[in-house]
Amino acid sequence: MTAFAPNPSPRTDWTLAEVSALYHQPVLQLVVQAAAVHQQYQATGEVQVCTLLSVKTGGCPEDCAYCPQAARYHTEVKAHKLLPDEEVLAAARAARAAGSTR
Repeated sequence: MTAFAPNPSPRTDWTLAEVSALYHQPVLQLVVQAAAVHQQYQATGEVQVCTLLSVKTGGCPEDCAYCPQAARYHTEVKAHKLLPDEEVLAAARAARAAGSTR
């Protein structure tokens, strides 16, 4: 996979007029612009493979009604405690060996 450097300095000086112009563009025009920016920093025809691992599931003290891990709501998510470090590291090594890049 070809390495591409991310934009080292994202813009933080947007004017209200610029933000408004983006907001009012048709969605497909925004998709085209997003694709152009993406292609500046990512190789076309390639995808990043990301592997996720829940190192602790359920029992979250936050009150987010949309989240199945919130302790305050009944969901079908089975809670488990924090995974041991070695198990997390082994999973990361296996993911990398399987081609995961993130």
